[in-house]
Amino acid sequence: MKEELTNKYNTSPLSLEETKRIQELNLSILEKHHLRLLAHCLLSFQAMDRRTDAGDSSLPSGQDQLLWCLNNPNLDNDRQFIDLLLEQFSIAAYELENIADNLGKAPMELTLDDLITDALSNAKNKHE
Repeated sequence: MKEELTNKYNTSPLSLEETKRIQELNLSILEKHHLRLLAHCLLSFQAMDRRTDAGDSSLPSGQDQLLWCLNNPNLDNDRQFIDLLLEQFSIAAYELENIADNLGKAPMELTLDDLITDALSNAKNKHE
């Protein structure tokens, strides 16, 4: 029964190992939370990316994001939550595009390592 409950509520695209890796970083609690949110959004974007053009590495459009949310059984078609999630996706998309630009990558090619490097760099610059 406990395993069933754990599986039911553990629907994050971040693995336990990735979450632990972020937790062990020398960042503030707020910086770690921000990093987890960006990573979660990036992995969600990568999960919803169904474009057939393999050369297109841009983030999914707002329409693609909405369709993914509406078809995601974990969201139970909760329009109020979906609207909030789409707003967060929009903010995260802007940040991910900036990180990608700084690294000379396409946003969908970003990795957790890229996000960690960016977070550590930002924290270092903030504390100097």
